[in-house]
Amino acid sequence: MKQFFQLVLSLAFLATLSACVGEQQKLADMEEYTGPIFESTDVEVYMSDSTVLKLILRGKKQIQQQNGDIEFPEGFRITFFDKNENTTTEITALQGYKKADQNVYQAIGDVLVRDLIENKTLSSEEMYWDPTKEIIYTDKFVTIETEEQLVLAEGMKAPQDFSTYELINVRDSEIILKDNEEFR
Repeated sequence: MKQFFQLVLSLAFLATLSACVGEQQKLADMEEYTGPIFESTDVEVYMSDSTVLKLILRGKKQIQQQNGDIEFPEGFRITFFDKNENTTTEITALQGYKKADQNVYQAIGDVLVRDLIENKTLSSEEMYWDPTKEIIYTDKFVTIETEEQLVLAEGMKAPQDFSTYELINVRDSEIILKDNEEFR
């Protein structure tokens, strides 16, 4: 009887061991998951400095990848505020990205930068925003429209509030004439 019990115990041990080896092989054969670690919808990120609101970043959908990269596949809107928390500038785009190894956001597709104080608008297909340096920039074609002027250029750099700007390669500049009784 003792030998029978040892035989049953040995068979049970071998069966358990072979089951573990089979599971380990199944785990080894599985592909590593490389997709996003989370997705969020209707995202609002508030950034402040010493309790003063600096900006709000909104996106319909945010995806964070395993490497830390962040995507806004359905676009985003960044609203900037002055020290009195008045809205100064907005950046919108059809898509947005932020690489984990860089603190720079990339806006792609129908990018609009609107200075709400001076009523001027910049449009481009691509724009970068560096929150550390508080600047926006691009080497792509831009159109800047103010109440008095329309400027076409290749490349631009500006503070994130778009209060001033530096154009790299101006292509064309036109003065916009407003309706004026003298010219009728």
